[in-house]
Amino acid sequence: MHVIPELVTDLVRRGAAFVRFVGLALRIQFTRLPPRDVLVTQLVDAGWGSLALLTMLTIFAGLNLSVQSYGSFERFGGQDLLGMFAGVGGVRELYPVMAAVVCGARIGANLAASLANMRISEQIEALEVMAVDPVHYLVAPRLWAVTLALPLLCGYADVVGLAASYAGAVWQLGLDPGSFVTQVQEQVGLADIGTGLFKGLVMGWLVAVISCFHGYTVAKRDGAEGVGIATNLAIVHGAVMCIVVNLILSWLIYG
Repeated sequence: MHVIPELVTDLVRRGAAFVRFVGLALRIQFTRLPPRDVLVTQLVDAGWGSLALLTMLTIFAGLNLSVQSYGSFERFGGQDLLGMFAGVGGVRELYPVMAAVVCGARIGANLAASLANMRISEQIEALEVMAVDPVHYLVAPRLWAVTLALPLLCGYADVVGLAASYAGAVWQLGLDPGSFVTQVQEQVGLADIGTGLFKGLVMGWLVAVISCFHGYTVAKRDGAEGVGIATNLAIVHGAVMCIVVNLILSWLIYG
């Protein structure tokens, strides 16, 4: 009988703590420049470190998009529309979400685990003793790094995904290459590309702030188990929020 009220109380408490953390992170992020050395390190890890995983998954996603859609269009003789579908569907929705969820999970796990380890090993308290603001030194550069890296990863995923769709449509399914390219050029505009990059910007910041929150606020008494819990929560909550925010943004922009 007392379980449900305790769960509600805990959710409210964690929600209030998250709101306070977001306010603090925004204030620090946009009022002071982050430490350059930490920012560069985190930016390289978030961007360059995600390229191999994103490349492999985007190639398969682009190929699968062509193969699966070709069968549907073939039923009514609309194979030439494959380029339009692969371009619009990929650039607007598939590749930004894939970059945010897949790379966000990898990046978010790293952020949460590193900050949780620092909390448990009392490195954060050591910074406070040395009069160094831990939010400015640890959280702000991570927020900037992921916020800047995700749109770049989305743009890279667009290029790789469209190339993979082209390869699947032309080399595997025998579609006319000129028709595919023409459909992409006519139907995919700068607005569509910009929308995908904007989604990456928003979802990148969300992944970063959620991951930093779970890692930064882990309880020291939880020890090594707390690191695993924080990492798991960062991945799950980040992925869910990316899907929800993508849907909301699509409604607002295209609805």
